[in-house]
Amino acid sequence: MIAVADAAPAVRDVTSVSTYAWWVQLAEKPFPDPLAQLDWAILPLGLQPGLPALEALLYDGETVGPVLCCPRHRKLYVPVAAESQRSLMGERLGVRRGRDLSCPFDQRHRGGCDGRVWLLPADPRHLTDLVALADRVARVRSARSLTATATACA
Repeated sequence: MIAVADAAPAVRDVTSVSTYAWWVQLAEKPFPDPLAQLDWAILPLGLQPGLPALEALLYDGETVGPVLCCPRHRKLYVPVAAESQRSLMGERLGVRRGRDLSCPFDQRHRGGCDGRVWLLPADPRHLTDLVALADRVARVRSARSLTATATACA
């Protein structure tokens, strides 16, 4: 089990817990396979709902590729096929062109991001399918919304 915690020097709060047995590459470079050989774009996602959606894909036997995790910004950067960026769904979800793995720059984290790691599934030879991931993200968001509504009504 991997617990992704806030990288701030203060109290470290766990922001997401993974139940999938990810392999972890502690260095950002070199890019893990298949990224060195393929043309790809990036889909930035929050840890929530990104990590549960990716794990749902894995448990359903869908293809998931390497994922860059930034605990400091609570972000995931999911490489997807480069042509996804030009699709309607890619535009709607904010797929970034090229290999832009940069985190947002803000006053709180001026020094850049340390502690970013690649999360690798058991078979990281493919890119994550954008359509399947978008479907799982929508399902996770919907489930959380229903849970929040049920809790508020109770």
